[in-house]
Amino acid sequence: MFVKEIMSRGIIAVQRSTTLKQLLETFAKFHIFPLVPVIEEGHHLIGIVSFSNLIDAFSSYHPDVLKLVPFLDEEEIDIFKIDITDDIGNLVLVEDVMEREFISIPEDTSIEEAYKLMRLHLKEEFPIVDKTGKLVGMIGIFDVIRAVFRQKGIIQ
Repeated sequence: MFVKEIMSRGIIAVQRSTTLKQLLETFAKFHIFPLVPVIEEGHHLIGIVSFSNLIDAFSSYHPDVLKLVPFLDEEEIDIFKIDITDDIGNLVLVEDVMEREFISIPEDTSIEEAYKLMRLHLKEEFPIVDKTGKLVGMIGIFDVIRAVFRQKGIIQ
């Protein structure tokens, strides 16, 4: 079975010019903040935004070289102490917070391989792309579990 057979096709994506305010309003009704695909013309996938990107955008600057020092723990961010001004919702764009280096899964990947990638990268969901890089769906760990249960005859 391939990911294209079980992926969610009804995806909400944003563009790099979407403001932080628009992004938060779009996903206000979700129980948790999802992994949000960022697309450009033609639904070409160019990035992703996760909840950690939102928090990281307002944390103090830490050079990447400090992350390489094994005895230095990464400082935990207290979101209640982050200094955010009223106009930040219109000034910060998705482009400012999105990840440009991310993993997407081709639609012809087996669900077994998708599950292995989720475990390897400690992720619970991935965007799915076609051969041209166009966003065609999303797959999550629950999609994989449901497919396995369906294959085993536990559910229809």
